[in-house]
Amino acid sequence: MGLGAIDNFGAVANRVNWSLAAVACLIVGIRLVCRATFSRGTFGRLGLDDLITFICLVILIISCAFASIGINYGLGQHEDTLDEWNLKEAIKWNVIINAVLIWSFSLPKFAIVAILKRILDYGTKTTILFWGLALTSQACFLATSVWWFAQCTPVAYQWDKSIEGTCASTSTLTKLAFATSAFSAFLDLFFALYPVPFIMRLNMPLRNRIAVCFAFGLSALACAVSVYKLAIFEEFFDMMAKDRTYSVPYLDIFGVAEGALLIIGASLPTLGPLFRVIKCKVTTYASNHSASHPSGDRSQSNPGGHSTSWLHKRGHREFDDEENISTTGMHSSVDDIPLVSTARPVARYREDPFKDGMSIDKPEGY
Repeated sequence: MGLGAIDNFGAVANRVNWSLAAVACLIVGIRLVCRATFSRGTFGRLGLDDLITFICLVILIISCAFASIGINYGLGQHEDTLDEWNLKEAIKWNVIINAVLIWSFSLPKFAIVAILKRILDYGTKTTILFWGLALTSQACFLATSVWWFAQCTPVAYQWDKSIEGTCASTSTLTKLAFATSAFSAFLDLFFALYPVPFIMRLNMPLRNRIAVCFAFGLSALACAVSVYKLAIFEEFFDMMAKDRTYSVPYLDIFGVAEGALLIIGASLPTLGPLFRVIKCKVTTYASNHSASHPSGDRSQSNPGGHSTSWLHKRGHREFDDEENISTTGMHSSVDDIPLVSTARPVARYREDPFKDGMSIDKPEGY
């Protein structure tokens, strides 16, 4: 597992977990600002998918906070280096962390389903399929979360062996966690690949469609993280049987990473308006800077230089706007565009590299 060379893995896990949480917070914060600022209405276009994503982020932060508390008590250090009180507290917080952490990478599946509904506006059958898969996975995660506490009677016997009690075989937890993680990995890959052909049919420029597909592709990366967890499960639980505190933060890192990737993947497709504003600002600045520093030789050799400059500022902006207009004449925000049906194409501007202006491609019939 690559842990032997580190005496205190908790410190490493703390830095990684909070770094991932910080990135997720930044992306979700920008997402909410975009939805609230760049759309009409009192709260812009804030919807159910934004609420679900925010709840997922809160769960992720709580998981990181619980992991930090457990690390302060000794998780990530070898069991034989801890005193009795810290050992009990570390094991107790390990149970709490694992019962909560799994929700950080299970609930984001609802966020992905919600944003897909907003983008694709799929029908009843697909809705039943998506929500059925998501709810089934939550049932599996709930069973795993409850079993972390229910495997010992009384619950406190897990961390306090001085009291009387019994515990079920660890193989039960291992099999349940393995099956749940395997199903989670399948869903991560499914939600990454399933919408691709539908997104490629949206009324958006090609590069926008590719960007949205890439954003959802982060779910496939979350799947890779989950598959790696599956690969080390047996080794992890074998190590826990010998040393109950040392390897725990190592597995927690991958749980946080999977949750953060899913949250980020569900948020990136909503940042299109911000990218367009930034692009417009940069283009305007470049145009103004070019106009304020004209070249003498170029103006003399080109009598229509002032016309070219005017066309550049005006025409380039029209081209930029047209580039973000769909074949139905609407802007290419993922919030506004349904699946492509049969729409009549509109005229598109394009730059002609051999002419000092803009040319127009008109569809047949115009």
